[in-house]
Order: sequence, then structure tokens, then C-alpha cells
Amino acid sequence: MSSRRKFITLDYGSQKQLTAKNASTIPDILIYIFQRGAADGLNLIVPHGDSDYYAKRPNLAIPAPGTGSNSAIDLDGFFGLNPDLAALLPIYDNQDLAMVHACGSLDGSHSHFKTQAFVDRGTIDTTIVSGWLARYANSYEDDSSTAFKSVAMNSATPKSLDGANSAVALGNIENFSIIAPAAETELINNNLLALFSGDQSLDKVAQATFSAINNVADINPADFPVENNAQYPDSGFANKLKDLAILIKSGIGVETASVDIGGWDTHDAQAPALTQLAQDYANSLAAFYYDMGDYMDNISIITITEFGRRVTENGSGGTDHGTGNVAFIMGGGVNGGQVYADWPGLNQDDLVGPGDLAPTTDFRTIISECLDKRLYFNDHQTTFPGFEVPEYLGLFKTKV
Repeated sequence: MSSRRKFITLDYGSQKQLTAKNASTIPDILIYIFQRGAADGLNLIVPHGDSDYYAKRPNLAIPAPGTGSNSAIDLDGFFGLNPDLAALLPIYDNQDLAMVHACGSLDGSHSHFKTQAFVDRGTIDTTIVSGWLARYANSYEDDSSTAFKSVAMNSATPKSLDGANSAVALGNIENFSIIAPAAETELINNNLLALFSGDQSLDKVAQATFSAINNVADINPADFPVENNAQYPDSGFANKLKDLAILIKSGIGVETASVDIGGWDTHDAQAPALTQLAQDYANSLAAFYYDMGDYMDNISIITITEFGRRVTENGSGGTDHGTGNVAFIMGGGVNGGQVYADWPGLNQDDLVGPGDLAPTTDFRTIISECLDKRLYFNDHQTTFPGFEVPEYLGLFKTKV
């Protein structure tokens, strides 16, 4: 990677921004990516060393490494990388990417709505309606934090940020503004500022919103070009990551970011759909990695999905809702270059539910280790009430 500055300082009045400090004094920026729709982890990180994988997927299985142009790329003799994720291989080889297989949650409902809600809340206690990311963000007050402390690169904040004291939903930088005729925007902005000029909670929320709008308006994307020959695809997911890269480079104060990528519910005609989805995911994420350069030393990315797909393919060329899945973890603080798995096996006797990969790693274990080792936060009962964190997997290097 090229040698370059890690953060710059922007002057937004009294707001204090992250500056180029010793890496050991800066918590990582946490980027949380949700593959909504339940991605087929068995065809993304292929257990080619388990013969039952091929027995149960005679048509959908990714061919074993070395058996053709569309075969899996061997990673460790047992797991292989879907060839449509090939853009991630150099990052894996650089030991900045790891995967956790047979990862999942306690929710066995196979319902998108229920399981996504559980993952976003981070607890089985349905009386708790706030999101785990919101609880983390609310757990500390820092004078250096800005309105962009928690940013969602979506048109609306996800449920994981429900209850956040401060969160900005930003569909894209260019259109982040008050929606009104151009000639009236300034007048409307001034009138709203006057209306919410007090010190009540609603006033403070409104003031933070106006501040965020003004701060983004001050960012000229041309001042933060794509670097290191990174090539972003022309897709919604790629554009979100590209805008996020600009926000981070600008020094606007991003501490956590959430990004959704949907469309993973492949009940029929899975092969062509998964090819497109996997290529978009991998090429976009690789572009962000190269674009960010040395920033990646202080960024941790965690990608999860609500649940996996059934081990046995269905009659429509797809897979039905399952349980266990795979998580992707990327960043300079990752002990990468390996697939972490307490592999339960795909033999019929090893499956759970109606024929699912058994989850042996709770997704909250991954996030808890990241928060502890990279963000200096180990109050796990705040983020995940009722969850007793087991021994860490060793996914992350401890930031000192």
C-alpha cells in the first residue's frame, strides 16, 4: 500500500475531528455490512473437503479446486473461495481477510423478519427494542464525536441503530440535503434553525441534523479521489462504499458505519443470481480496501447475514432458508489468511432443523472480540444483554 496520511482535520466550528495520531490511540472505525436476504455461505466459502456437500448439491455445488475454470479456489485444503469472490483472494493472501464458517444466531425461526430483528437487536430479549450498534454508540460520551459518529450508508437507519442518540442516514453524498426548490433551500434552512433553536431533545436532534447537512455540503468529492488504482463497480453497494471512503478521508468523524447489501434470498435460479451478487460484493469491497490504503490499518469490517441456506438444494435450482452461515472479517487488525471454523459436518446426523448447517460460532462472539480488541470496549452486557461471550476465536490483533 502507498504511504499516506491516515486522517485529516476539518474545521467545523467547535466540533473536534479525528486527526493523524499514533494508531495505538485511535479506536478502529467499525464498518458493519449486512447481507440481507440470507446469503448462501456454503457456496461462497465452499467446504470442498466435505463429501456430503457434493452429495447434497449435485447441481448447485461449486466444483472442487482444480476441476475447471469455475472451480473453487483452494484456501486451506478443506475450504475454497467461490471464483466469483476472486477479487478478495489477494486480501486474504495479505492476511487482512478472514472468514468464520458455521456462524449464526440462536434464532431458528427461518423468518427473515424475526432473524434480522434478532441480529439487529443482538439479544433474544424482545422487550429490548434498541439496536446493538446504537447501544454501543450510546455507551460513551466523547466531546470529539461529531454528528457522523454513527452513519448508515442507506436511505434510512437500520434497526441496529434504533435508539442511537446520534445517527445519520446518508443515501449518497450528492443528494444529502433538504429537499426543496434550490431558490428556497437557504430560507427554509434558516427558518428551521430558528424554530429548533432551544435546548430540548428535539431541538438538539434537529440542530445535529442541520449541522450534518452543512458538513456534507462542505465536502467536495473531487478533493478525495479514488486512490491506489481501485476500481469500484457501477452498483448501489459500490457507490455506498465509495461515498463512505470519502467521508472517512474527509475527517468528518465517522466512528461506526453500517452498510446493507440485499438480494441474497435465492430460492430459485440461484446460480446466476449468486454470481452477480458475489461479484458485486467482492469487487466493491476490494475496491474500498485498495482505495483506503493505509486507512485500513484502523478499520475493521464485519459482514454477516441473518441465516444460511438449506444444505440440500431444492427442485427450483435454489436453496431454502437454513441456519449456519459464513461471516467475512477484513482490516489491518485482522489475523487473516485463514478460515475459522468449528466444522460440524454436513452428514445428515450432523444437521439441525429441517437440514441446516449447525451454527457453532455465535455472530456476537465475533463482534464482541472486535469491540474489545480494536475499539477498546468490553462491556458486552451493554451491547449484547444476556449473552455470555465465550473464548475469543483470535480473529483480531489487540490494539494497544
